[in-house]
Parts: sequence; structure tokens; C-alpha cells
Amino acid sequence: MLAVHWTPVSNTGNVLKNGIRKSKTGLYCFPLTGNKRLDAWWVKYFNQYVSDRKKYVGIVFRITEEDMPACFSHWIGNTTKDSFTKEIKSIKELTNAFRETLVWRMAETTLHRKHPDRLITHEDIDKLSARLMKADSTISLNRELQSYDLRSFAFDDHQIVLSHSIPAKRIIKVLPQGNEHGRILKRYKQHRVKHRNYLHM
Repeated sequence: MLAVHWTPVSNTGNVLKNGIRKSKTGLYCFPLTGNKRLDAWWVKYFNQYVSDRKKYVGIVFRITEEDMPACFSHWIGNTTKDSFTKEIKSIKELTNAFRETLVWRMAETTLHRKHPDRLITHEDIDKLSARLMKADSTISLNRELQSYDLRSFAFDDHQIVLSHSIPAKRIIKVLPQGNEHGRILKRYKQHRVKHRNYLHM
């Protein structure tokens, strides 16, 4: 699974050189979904609500087993405390949590669309979600998941918190924002050249 970690533009050079350092509670990131609007949600949040008003860029990397244990949940809640339990122990469990969240939101959307005048409860959503998860391996469900514009609805308020820092060699690319594109692209190219030279030493 690919993830993106957002950091101030001024910190990009340090990240490309030394990797992404975790905070006291872990390393915060977001699953890279391929939905441009969704993948940029956090940077919009930072730009609008973070007091320093810094410009941010996204650092894309691949999550591996060594980053476990992890937490995947709504960003408001237990992940805002000084410490919390990271209950996800493997990439497989993280992928399942990601899938279950998407299917649950799909079930919620389906029920509200089919029964606009009915009060939909969490129990109703849980039941439909469970039925959909049983059909998870079918081609029809996979197509339906892709056809829904659900990813932003399901994940724009979620985050992944990993347990360890990410070394520079695991950084895949940088997602620049706004007028910083040229400067960040130059730094990224320099990082890739240095990394390539390191591998051939």
C-alpha cells in the first residue's frame, strides 16, 4: 500500500536526505487513493487551519511490514491523544481495514439512496456491509466499488498512524503544491540521483 505524508515545503530537503521522522505518537500519513481531490485533502486542511500557514508537499512512500503496528481511523478521536493503541499488526490487516471502511460507506450510501425517507441506523448499515463483504471477491462488487465516487466520502476524515520512521531510500516521489512545483521537482530529482548513485556504489 502506498501512503502520502504531508510536510512543509521548507522541510522537503531534510526529508529527502534523512527520511520521514515519526513524532512521539507515530508517523502520520494517508493512503494514496489515486483520487486527486482526496489525496490533496490534508494539504488543503493544513493550508486553511494550521496557524503557521506554511505551504505543504506530499511525500509518497510504500508501507511495509516493518512499519507495523499501525492505526487506521478517524483523525478526531484516539489518535489525538498523547498515546494510543495501534491494533493493526500487518499489511493484510491494514488493507482489510481500508476495504471494510470503504464497503461500510458504500452500504450507507446505498441505503440512503434506496430509502431517502427512512431513518437509517448503524445496525442497518452493518448488516448490508457484512453482506457486501461476503461478496468481496466477486467481480461485480469490485466494479461497483470502482464506479462509486465513495473514496472521498469514506476516507477524507481518516488517517494512518505508523510506528516507525521511514528511511529516505523508501521515498517514491514528491507531490508538489502550487507555485512550489519547480523547486520541489528539482529537489526530488537531486534526491533520486543521489539515491541511484548510492545503490551503484
